[in-house]
Parts: sequence; C-alpha cells; structure tokens
Amino acid sequence: MSREADAKNLRLYDRRTIERNIKKGLITRKDYEKFLKSLDDAKEKGVIGEEEPSIDDGDDDDMTDDTTDTATNEPPSSGMNSH
Repeated sequence: MSREADAKNLRLYDRRTIERNIKKGLITRKDYEKFLKSLDDAKEKGVIGEEEPSIDDGDDDDMTDDTTDTATNEPPSSGMNSH
C-alpha cells in the first residue's frame, strides 16, 4: 500500500472524526475496535506522577498598567497644561 493511501486510511480512524465516519458508513465500529487493539502500547512514553510546572509567576493578570490611561489609551498627563 502506498504511503498516501496509508495516511488516508489512518485519517478514517482519527478520534476527532471517528463517529462521523462510522455514521457515514466509511468504517464500522468493529473495524475501529480492531484498529485500537492493533495499536502499540505507548505507556513507556508517558511520565507518571509528574505535573507540568506552574506558569504562575506571582503577578496578577488582573492588575492594570499605570503607564497608560485605560479610557483614552494615552500616557498619563504630567499635570501641567501645555497651553
């Protein structure tokens, strides 16, 4: 089977579209279950017990930057009139 045909065949079994493909009759649920059983176990590729590092750097995202006026999006005035 060609490489292109293999890729096309694998797309039928994509978990994001599998229900649609079964409803369309492109594959059967039995075919899908057989496909799942044929996959290699990837357990050794995963990491158990470790969490992803927290992205929280202590800064509150809710706080506004005092360097701009949020109503006009302009720098704050110095208090002096330029007239």
